[in-house]
Amino acid sequence: MTVPKDNIDRDRRQDGFSLLELLIAMIIFLIVTGSIYGLMQLGTYDRNRASRRTDVLKNARVAVQLIGRDVLNAGLGYHRRGAIVPDNFNSTRLGVPADVDGNRDMVTSVVVGNDIFTNNLNTNPATRTDFISFAYRDLEFNGGNVIDLLGVSAGATAAVPRLTSKTSTGAAACQPYDLFLVESDTSQVLIMATGVNGSNTVDAAPGDPITVNQPFNGVGQAGSVLRQCTSSADTNCTTYSATMKRVFLVSYKVKPDGTLVRMVYGNNRGAGAGAQIQELPLAYNIEDLQITYILDDGTTSSNPSVGPDGLVGTTDDDWQGFNRIRQVQIVVKVQSTDVDEKTRRPESITLTSTYATRNMEYDAG
Repeated sequence: MTVPKDNIDRDRRQDGFSLLELLIAMIIFLIVTGSIYGLMQLGTYDRNRASRRTDVLKNARVAVQLIGRDVLNAGLGYHRRGAIVPDNFNSTRLGVPADVDGNRDMVTSVVVGNDIFTNNLNTNPATRTDFISFAYRDLEFNGGNVIDLLGVSAGATAAVPRLTSKTSTGAAACQPYDLFLVESDTSQVLIMATGVNGSNTVDAAPGDPITVNQPFNGVGQAGSVLRQCTSSADTNCTTYSATMKRVFLVSYKVKPDGTLVRMVYGNNRGAGAGAQIQELPLAYNIEDLQITYILDDGTTSSNPSVGPDGLVGTTDDDWQGFNRIRQVQIVVKVQSTDVDEKTRRPESITLTSTYATRNMEYDAG
């Protein structure tokens, strides 16, 4: 029996996919879909990573730029050698290692501490973060003019130095807890105003909020350098061809929880004694802060005050090494708050910036 040609064509048109063809098609579909999904996941990871980097670096960059601004200001209108402060002020107040002598310290334009503070975010518990402080003049104070001093006497008690300006209104711009540098040809003394009497005298009583003042009636290294020189052989005193200028003292450190803070000492006008050491958080999740110093001879150092033995806190240390700093290189490692999808751990990002201490080289101070 012969099947009509029309029926054969109809049967052919009703043929479907074979099972093998269906499986091949499904496999190809899964491969293409998986590839697209994988690419989308990679794009999502990259987008999330970029977003995290932006968020993490935002505050860190602002913090580094703020440090850089203080690097540039360091030494501006300040004395080249630095300012006299009580013995161990640099260790008790700034946190750097104590020296071994019993002499007064010097707060130079830059004071540094290498590997000082522990950090809970660092995977290496032996790694410690650095410290740095800066001192410079407040050029806006008193219209940019220094205060010429006439002399010094005992204030309300014998322990209180009272500085008198040459004019009846010379101290009108001063306020309690202002930080000043008193300069003469024999000394440069850092003091904090504890009282302003009328418009021409300023007290610098011991027991100030940052413990920088010394008693007027103290003896030797424990006495105030503000006392009047009595002879050319007299030391640790001030000749009152002296001036007074307001200065800033700030520092940076990373706390153990990874918070980078800026410390401001004094000059907090309108606030009480307990608010004269201000701790201002700048950035969080800082895993490491390392600072390197380029000196005037082109060499580099992690602590320019260290002597030939390479050890901090020994007799050959020389704080004048801080005055040789010409550039400051800051390396900040900041840790992401989220876990990276690929590595399954927080990402660490490193920022590096270098700034010049131009005022330390060119400012007469």
